Amino acid sequence: MWHLDSYPLAEEIGDPDLFVGREQEMARLLEWAAGTKRRISKSMAILSRRKKGKTALLQRFFNILYTRGDPQLIPFYYRIPESVQTKSDFTESFYRVLTQYFAFTTRTPEWVAMILTLDALKDLATSDRIVADDILQMEDMLARAPTAAWIYAQEAAHRISQLKDVRILQILDEFQYMNTYVVSDDDPQRVELLCHSYMGAAESKFSPQIVAGSYIGWLTVILRHLTARYRQWRLGGFTDAEALEAVYNYAYTYQVAITEETAPYIAKVCDNDPFYIAATVANQPGSKDLTTEQGVRDALTFETVTGQGDIAYTWGEYLADAIERVNDQDAHRIVLYLAKHEPEERDRTQIHRDLAFEMTDKELAERLHKLVMADILAQGSSNFRYQGLGDRIFAMVFRRIYGEEIDRVSVEEIDDDFKGKLAALKGQLSVHKGAAAEYRVRYRLLVASLNGATLKGVVRDSQDATPLGPFTVIRKARFYVDQEKSVEIDLHAVHEDDDGTDLMIEVKDWEKEPSSDVVRRYIEVKEALAGHLKRKTVFLFYSESGLGEEGAALLHEAGIRLLDPEKLAGFEASPGL
Repeated sequence: MWHLDSYPLAEEIGDPDLFVGREQEMARLLEWAAGTKRRISKSMAILSRRKKGKTALLQRFFNILYTRGDPQLIPFYYRIPESVQTKSDFTESFYRVLTQYFAFTTRTPEWVAMILTLDALKDLATSDRIVADDILQMEDMLARAPTAAWIYAQEAAHRISQLKDVRILQILDEFQYMNTYVVSDDDPQRVELLCHSYMGAAESKFSPQIVAGSYIGWLTVILRHLTARYRQWRLGGFTDAEALEAVYNYAYTYQVAITEETAPYIAKVCDNDPFYIAATVANQPGSKDLTTEQGVRDALTFETVTGQGDIAYTWGEYLADAIERVNDQDAHRIVLYLAKHEPEERDRTQIHRDLAFEMTDKELAERLHKLVMADILAQGSSNFRYQGLGDRIFAMVFRRIYGEEIDRVSVEEIDDDFKGKLAALKGQLSVHKGAAAEYRVRYRLLVASLNGATLKGVVRDSQDATPLGPFTVIRKARFYVDQEKSVEIDLHAVHEDDDGTDLMIEVKDWEKEPSSDVVRRYIEVKEALAGHLKRKTVFLFYSESGLGEEGAALLHEAGIRLLDPEKLAGFEASPGL
C-alpha cells in the first residue's frame, strides 16, 4: 500500500486507498528519480492501453515525491488536455504549470491544483531572481515572438533546473495529444506537431521527462520520430498477488461479499486487469452474487453488455474512435476474425484468403498497419503476422457490438460461448497461501464488524466482549514518535466513536512461522507508541502460518492479542454485506 499522509494532487482513482500493488513499477520510478540527482536517468515513455492504471501510478508517484519534500527533486505533473487550443494559448498554460514549482518550494499543496496567472507567478518570484527573470522573458516572448515562445516554455524546466542545481521531474500524461489538439494561431485547420519538438528537451539530464499515453500505436509512431530519445516501458496488468489484493480492496471499499474461493477466480477471469476487476466488483451493488463462480461469470458478462456495463461503455467508446481514425469499412471484419482465433496468429496470406478480400497484399498490409497503430490489433511474431490483443474481454465486447452484423451470430450464442470459456478457468493463482493477507484481514475485519462481532470472535483464547467497530477506516498507517523516528503499522482500524476501541495489527503472510525476533520488534513498536495514543487501542498480531510457543508467550506478556486466522475466515461472505 503506497499510502501517504496527504495527497496534494487529487488522484483520478478517487479514494486514495483504492490504489493497490504496482510495487515493482513504483520502485522503478523512485529509482529513476534518485538517479536524476547524478544526472544518469534518461527520459522515459510509458506505453499503456486505457484503464491499465497508468495515470493512477503517475499521480501517486507525483504525490510521493511532493510529500517526501526532497528539495533536489521537484515534481511537475501535467495532463495534456483533450480539447483544441491555439499554440499560443497552449504555450502559456504549459508554462504556467510553473505554479507547481512554487507549490513545492513553499510547501503550499493547494497550489498544485491551480495554474496561476503570469502576474501571480511574478508576485511569488519576487525573492527568486532566476525564476522572476524567466517569467519576464516568457511574458515578453508571448507578446513579441509567439512562434518561438513554445520552445522557450518547453525548455523552462531544464533551464531553471540547471541554473538552480535542482531536478524538475516532468510527468507529461497523454503526451500524444500535443500532436492532435494544438492548432496554429494563423490557421485553425493546421495541427501543430508539438511532440516532434522534443528532440532536444528529451535529452535533458537536469529535467528529464516521463511521457505517457493511452494509445500505444499512436505514441509509438511519435517515439519513432524522436529516435531513441525515450526509454520505452510497457505497463501491463497486475501480478497474481496484486490482482488478489485488488479484489479484496474493492470488496472492502464497496462492501461486496466474496469468498476465499471466488476472490482468486475474479482475478483470474479478469486477467489480472485493474479496470476489469474494479468494474466486476464495484458495479451493480446489491444486484449480483460474487460468492459463487456462476455469479462472478454473470457479473462480468453484464459488464460487457452495451448500454449496461462500464467495460462495454469504455471499449465501445474506444472502438468508435479507433475505427473512425482508421476509416476502413473492412476493419470490423479483420478485428473480429483475429479475435475469434485468439491467441493464434494469422499471416497476411491467410487473412487475405479467409476473408476473400479483393485487394492487393500491399493494400491489406496498409490496412493492418493502421489497425495495429489504432491499438485494436497486435503485431505478431513478424511483420507478416498479426493477432488479436490477447484480451478475451475486449474480444467479447467487440463480438457483442459487431458479431451479429458480420457473422449473423446471435448475442445469446456469443454470451454462452463467453461464459463457457470463463467456466473453463480456475481461480488458481501462482501465489503462496499468505498472498494479499493484509487486504484479506482488512476485508474480514470489516465483515466481522458489520456482523456485530466482538474481540473474542476473532482473537485466539479470548473472552473479551469488546465490540469490533464500527470503524471509519482500516488501513496502513505511519506514526511519528518524534521529529526523526516513525513506526509503521500494517493495519490501523479507527473506531467511529472517540470512546470506542481502535485496533493496531501486525500482519505476517509468510510461509514459515515468524521468529521470536520478529515478535520482539513488534513489541518494540507497541512500546514506542506508548504515551502517543490518545484513544483506547488494542494491539493484535496476525500470522497466516501460525506462531510458535515462545512467540505466543512474548505477545501475551506484552499484552498483544493473537488474531485467529480460522475465526477470522469465518466472516468472509457472511450476511453482513
